[in-house]
Amino acid sequence: MKRIKIQNCDTLEIFKYNNSKKWYCRFYVGYHLNNSGNFIRSTKTSSQQEATKIAKDIWHKFHRTNPLDKDVPKEMSFNYLAEQYFSFQDMKIESSEQKILKKEEYYHQSLGAKEFKKSKSMYEKHIKDFFGGKNINVINGNDIEMFHFKLNTIDYAQSTIGSYLTLVKAIMTFAHKQAIIHSLPKFPRVDRTQDDSFVPYSDDERSAITKELRRLSKVKPSIRSALKTYEHYDEVADIVNFVYHTGFRPGKELYVLKHKHFSSMTNTRNEKYYEIDPEHRKVNQKRQVTQQNSIVKEIYENRICKRYPIETGEEYIFFANNPNRQQVRNLVDKVFRKVSKLLNLYYIKDSRRNRSLYALRSSGMIGMDIHTNATAEDIARHFNSSPSMQTKRYMKRIGRVKSVELQERIYSKK
Repeated sequence: MKRIKIQNCDTLEIFKYNNSKKWYCRFYVGYHLNNSGNFIRSTKTSSQQEATKIAKDIWHKFHRTNPLDKDVPKEMSFNYLAEQYFSFQDMKIESSEQKILKKEEYYHQSLGAKEFKKSKSMYEKHIKDFFGGKNINVINGNDIEMFHFKLNTIDYAQSTIGSYLTLVKAIMTFAHKQAIIHSLPKFPRVDRTQDDSFVPYSDDERSAITKELRRLSKVKPSIRSALKTYEHYDEVADIVNFVYHTGFRPGKELYVLKHKHFSSMTNTRNEKYYEIDPEHRKVNQKRQVTQQNSIVKEIYENRICKRYPIETGEEYIFFANNPNRQQVRNLVDKVFRKVSKLLNLYYIKDSRRNRSLYALRSSGMIGMDIHTNATAEDIARHFNSSPSMQTKRYMKRIGRVKSVELQERIYSKK
């Protein structure tokens, strides 16, 4: 029998039986999995190089799908309980999915289904390999700390690390509710304030982007382009200014807005403005209605309403002719990203966050703080956030120019 040990793969080896032309692979899996303690399978090839590659794939796949440490009963393994947890979550989602999506006009799957898919991916990526074969009853705080340390060495954002730990805790809580474990180990605190905040666009940068979008909207596409016109770039320019002034998140909040959500109002100075009572906001508040400034009034009346006139009130205010609202979002994001990169504004050297359309929320918060009489609570309500979140994530990087304006406003003599 000819045998060749595969480097860096534990006990993995390939071998040939004396009467066979094909290579086989073999590696130790433990007597708790089969009687011989070895896993043996044909690679179905006579090429040593190809057999080595196939053997590695088999070895990796086995350990991904069969994590079980020696002498650990299958029913007590973390992986077994994780599979039970995901099966239970899947059943809950299936029972409510149709009801949730019945009136949904943005997502093609419920948020629960989306989070479920993300959780399973996270489990397969890191959690299964680290905890899968362990006896769930003996996992302690030190194990959790070691996993926490491992995630930090990958240089993940703290919010991502927090999501991994939350999933581990959810699986162990599931086991606890079934009286499989008696208590939960202590989980480390994740400091999400270490994550980079959104890097705002300055007023000049925002102006440069909108001007470039409007210029490109008049350019004729090349004959190689699938597009017949770039006119939609002009609509993206309106979205840029709309997001900045209204504070709507450029996702479901923005793209399900319709004419019916706008109400014309008049203040005590006999000035007309619009209130927007949106269909959806990420953070549920007692009062969702927001009061808008004269610029939003100008955008709505002179651009949006002329582009999509009010007929029933059910018309979307942006890209009204496309019922696929996620497709609209992807289109707008792509165009904005393209122009921001074209102007060398998209990438930031000292931040893991690139400046997407979402960064305009940060710009809008800072602009409202500098140029209006709004309090921190007013700004938080207008942007559907909280004073804590706006300080940690949105207004942390206020910028040199804005900082000077803020200093002058605070300390200037009246």
